[in-house]
Amino acid sequence: MPAERFYIDAELTGTLTLEGAEHHHLAHVMRVRVGEEIELVDGRGSLATARVEALTKQGARLLVLQAHTTPLPPLHLTLAVPLMRPAKLELVIEKCTELGADSFYLYAAQHSEKEALSEHGFERLRYVAISAMKQCGRLRLPKITLRKFDDILGGNLYFGDPEAARGPENSAEPCVFVTGPEKGFSKKELDMLKTKGVGVRLHTNVLRAETAPMVAAVYYHRED
Repeated sequence: MPAERFYIDAELTGTLTLEGAEHHHLAHVMRVRVGEEIELVDGRGSLATARVEALTKQGARLLVLQAHTTPLPPLHLTLAVPLMRPAKLELVIEKCTELGADSFYLYAAQHSEKEALSEHGFERLRYVAISAMKQCGRLRLPKITLRKFDDILGGNLYFGDPEAARGPENSAEPCVFVTGPEKGFSKKELDMLKTKGVGVRLHTNVLRAETAPMVAAVYYHRED
């Protein structure tokens, strides 16, 4: 059985070329050689076994030997997470990907530690999600998007509220769960959330900004 899994954004059939960070990981970190077999995942439900046919400085030429597609269930849990320091945000993306979050909305709260995300920072988060997807064995790559606060307020909406009377329940319906920054939601944001969604007490203790999304992922992830 292939020991390593790599991500490629392509249909898993025929001959493919693995480039960029995944090629670097294959050739220089894992030191895979020509003739060895690896696993490929496309982040959309397909898993394949491929053989390395050639290695160059620019990429690895792969021959797909067999592939299998598993139909993915509908998106269930979207986590709306405030912008925060890069190390914290990377931790959230990594662990919540492992815990089954289907997608992420990143937003700038009024009390956010960071007000914007650079292109490099965004690409770094995507790389973290890809690595977590491969490591934990899941076949869906969570989508990460930047949203304005107003744009996350819709549908089956929940939000973290330490003063809420109710605790979390495993929701059977697709939902968006909004967590707040270290200093909490502003009064305006909290009023909007209470109008559009349902407040949930995730824990009896006050959770850090990077901890709350992980707890929400545990409670609101549906076992398929």
